[in-house]
Amino acid sequence: MRKEYSEKERAWLWINDVLGANVSSTDQLIYCNDGILELFEAVKLHRQVKYPKSVSAAQRADLIKKCSDFYVDSLIESMERKGIYALARESEGYPELLREIYDPPGVIYVNGFLPRKIKLPIAVIGSRNCSDYGRSMAGYFGRELASHGACVVSGLAAGCDSEASKGALMAVTDDIPTVAVLGSGVDVVYPASSKELYDRIVERGAVISEFKPGKRPTRDSFPQRNRIISGLSKGVLVVEAGARSGTRLTVDFAHDQGRDVFAVPGRISDLKSVGTNGMIKSGEAKAVFGVDDILYEYGIFIGEAASPVAEIDVSKLDPEHRRICEVLLLGEKTADALCESTGFSASDINMYLTELELSGIIKQLPNGEYAVK
Repeated sequence: MRKEYSEKERAWLWINDVLGANVSSTDQLIYCNDGILELFEAVKLHRQVKYPKSVSAAQRADLIKKCSDFYVDSLIESMERKGIYALARESEGYPELLREIYDPPGVIYVNGFLPRKIKLPIAVIGSRNCSDYGRSMAGYFGRELASHGACVVSGLAAGCDSEASKGALMAVTDDIPTVAVLGSGVDVVYPASSKELYDRIVERGAVISEFKPGKRPTRDSFPQRNRIISGLSKGVLVVEAGARSGTRLTVDFAHDQGRDVFAVPGRISDLKSVGTNGMIKSGEAKAVFGVDDILYEYGIFIGEAASPVAEIDVSKLDPEHRRICEVLLLGEKTADALCESTGFSASDINMYLTELELSGIIKQLPNGEYAVK
């Protein structure tokens, strides 16, 4: 369906095309000239315009050059060819929660369908270089949240973010299952390996960005994107994070925006859970042990919730199997490392590992390590 753009929305497309996602400069320029429509008309008719210092001479020249109905029409036609539409900050369909933050994007570009009111948006984020435990938990929370009517918001990044989106897409629900926020133009898939996931999200949800179409990602664009991930959401769940994880930025934005923050506890010996465990310890995040712990905060009671992990009663295993599982519960290990930890020979370890795999108790990871399921 072709979107009809108001005069204000057309003016927003023009200014965003020139100044990009620089919210501060854009807002200053609009404020100095009494409004977006007044600014557009003044530039188009070559009237006097007040420019803040943050707008460079090159940008001023570009604003004048592109200030025409013909140029805006070309922007709209280009978006329509790619299946993209735009929502200005003043548009009726602009997300209400996002409009409330300190520096909401002037324009967001959408591929897919973004409803005006999202029932319960929850961001699920975590480390790119996550453990098997992190991948499992991200998929579990993504699936269970979406199954109970929440919209999973994430960043399409490799690791926990992608796994959360995949989990959400597994949910059988008529509600929008997931929204991905990009640090590039909405038509630029990054990383490229996420193209299949991107297409699935567009089909059943929405991919959005404040960066104009065609914009390649930069190091600075991802932190800027993170404020939108939290800004769109009522709560932010951190699945797994190391001591210096980039998720810290999103959590800080969430606190500034008055959003709830949750975290999944990890093993105290696991370096990849130092960040999440630290957030829980300091009171920055509420520990969650299942999806019901999150939904309860929003008045949703689901009774018996699906458990994220199956409990293993190691006491009922053979002594050799029990010893291996006790070691693996402290962290993933290779067969050689298990030999050192248990004292078993290489031939015995391989036999025990095979038996445990066939029993469905452990699994071998792509990197050759073993982990308890």
